[in-house]
Amino acid sequence: MISLLVFCSLVVLNIAFPHENRCDSGEKYWCKSYETALECGVLAFCQNKNPDFRAKKITFSPLRQLENPTKKLVSVENVAPPVKIELYYESLCPGCRAFILSQLFPVFQKLFSTGIIDIGLYPYGNAVESQEGDKWVFQCQHGEAECQNNLIEACVLHMLSHPSQFMPFIYCLEQNPSLSNAMTCASKLKIEWAPISNCYNGTQGNHLMHELALETNALNPPHQFVPWIVANGQHTEEIQSSAQSDLLQFVCQTYTGVKPDVCQSTSQKRCYKN
Repeated sequence: MISLLVFCSLVVLNIAFPHENRCDSGEKYWCKSYETALECGVLAFCQNKNPDFRAKKITFSPLRQLENPTKKLVSVENVAPPVKIELYYESLCPGCRAFILSQLFPVFQKLFSTGIIDIGLYPYGNAVESQEGDKWVFQCQHGEAECQNNLIEACVLHMLSHPSQFMPFIYCLEQNPSLSNAMTCASKLKIEWAPISNCYNGTQGNHLMHELALETNALNPPHQFVPWIVANGQHTEEIQSSAQSDLLQFVCQTYTGVKPDVCQSTSQKRCYKN
């Protein structure tokens, strides 16, 4: 009876206090080993930080399944172009933040090392720009604080051009969008803050925001709201609804090559008749 009570107590504790996502721990855990880099979808980030990861890449393909080292790799003939997900958003929009935190970044972690997803971010959203002399002035939907965070993210996206570098930063910042948290995120991820600060405070950031305005305003069809999701250059209401509600399933279904094992779980949400 005592053993049963102890077992039940442990089960209750497990349910009440779910295990923390270890990938939220930052670079210290991500780059602990090649396996943890794959687990968190930040392999390229760790390779840029640590030359040892480059050496390991030669002997261990990211296409290999960790739980089954003897499994055959996907043949080159069966590899299709990645699904390109482009997100047009603004940094303080509640729906945009929810999509980044609960959909985009978790799916990035699961799929990026498989090579079936690519990501582009455009932090401008419903802002309006006007020109004053040689400077662009922006009015953002959620006020000046949003303009500041959009600018920070624009500079980060320019400085860190690879998703494996910028996605962890954007995820960190969007949990608490602010200049102070941006500096904390940079420190946590061991990203040099000075170039970002120079961009943020100088003319470069202003020009980057103007470029984002041009790209956002050139959308066809024009965006009506944010988050506005474009997949492989296309936007429809069906794409928006499917991607925003279940991005993992959407990417897996859209990818035309051989599906990685992580996509198999998406097919288990429905039980079809025999």
